[in-house]
Amino acid sequence: MAAVDFQLPPTDAAVPVPPLAEDKGDVLARQIPPPQEAPPVSVTSDANRFEKVVLHLAKGDTLASLLADLDLERAEVMRVLSALRPHLEIRHLQIGQSVHVTLENATGEKTSRLLHDLTIRPEARREITVERDDDGTYRAKEKLFEVLKRFQRVAGRIKDSLILSAQRAGMPPSALTEMLSAFAFDVSFQHDLKAGDRFSALVERVETKDGRLIGAGRLLWAKLTTGAGERIFTVYRFRPSGGRDFFYTPHGQSVVRALLRTPLDLARLTISSAFGMRHHPLLGFTRLHAGVDFPAPPGTPVLAAGDGRIVQAGRNGGYGNWVEIVHPGSLATGYAHLLRIARGIRPGVTVHQSQVIGFVGSTGLSTGPHLHFELRRNGTPVDPLSVAHRSLRTQLAGPDLARFMKVVAEVDRLRSGG
Repeated sequence: MAAVDFQLPPTDAAVPVPPLAEDKGDVLARQIPPPQEAPPVSVTSDANRFEKVVLHLAKGDTLASLLADLDLERAEVMRVLSALRPHLEIRHLQIGQSVHVTLENATGEKTSRLLHDLTIRPEARREITVERDDDGTYRAKEKLFEVLKRFQRVAGRIKDSLILSAQRAGMPPSALTEMLSAFAFDVSFQHDLKAGDRFSALVERVETKDGRLIGAGRLLWAKLTTGAGERIFTVYRFRPSGGRDFFYTPHGQSVVRALLRTPLDLARLTISSAFGMRHHPLLGFTRLHAGVDFPAPPGTPVLAAGDGRIVQAGRNGGYGNWVEIVHPGSLATGYAHLLRIARGIRPGVTVHQSQVIGFVGSTGLSTGPHLHFELRRNGTPVDPLSVAHRSLRTQLAGPDLARFMKVVAEVDRLRSGG
């Protein structure tokens, strides 16, 4: 249905699956078997005339060297590679790539082995076969496999950690990462989650009709229940017009807050100087400290606190290396004493929340490496920690909200097995 932004298949193409079971693990419409390790070469024979060989590309190998090891004449190998080249980047094959070969042994007037056919599948949805004609020429043909979408339900109870419990329930790594990112704005995974809390998710997986997985799996919906059912967090995947693909609450609020409270990529942060009046350590008199100071090792990445546009990037007196970003809602953030400014950060450039804009330093009037972080509303300095904590989430409206509600309805239908 055209209005659904994660491009679900039409209703009649959805795979019927049983309703979500909260306490059970991975349920998949059709389980995708994990790839099995194969020996470097495996051989079967056909009445001693034909041999079927499976080759595996190892580090340092080329397709030409693999075929040469089969005692084929050089001219024979060159003809096979020549037929493949219009269909395949031979030099870009991945280590571990399998190649299925049928050899015709020397019999009667034939004094050397011949390659009867070769099949290689460089992508899950595409297979190339080279066959030998009676006149000795080789012709290549491609087969494209039909692609289907499957919907995997994952659910379980937390025993030790959300990550380990979700892994045991069969959640794909990429979908697990997305779920953690979606809930991180509201949940402390170290302090808020207890044994017995529950999680559930719906993951979209794309595979070929013969069961080859394409892509890593996308999270479409997730729910986290904490505090013996007292707190429930639910998110849906959605892409608004002109925006990025991320997660929203059932009422259309983005899980992302407008501003980060701490624009540094550190697990633990301390504050060396808070917002307010203070005695300046270098200037020697009391004045307003218009921001918050975060001590950090030199070179620590500094992140944009929110989406916005760069208005200053360079030297700025006592601030040293300085970056200023204007944000929606008459807000502006400033980042001072940077060791250096990130490549590409200059006035007029648009940045996204959590994008690296510089690195912690001690330039300007600074007593040591730290980030001085400022927030202004309508030009007036305000406490960045309190404002960021209360900063509003983006609310979908108009056509975006209407499309989002259709996504919610479709995902709920898939979750219920409709």
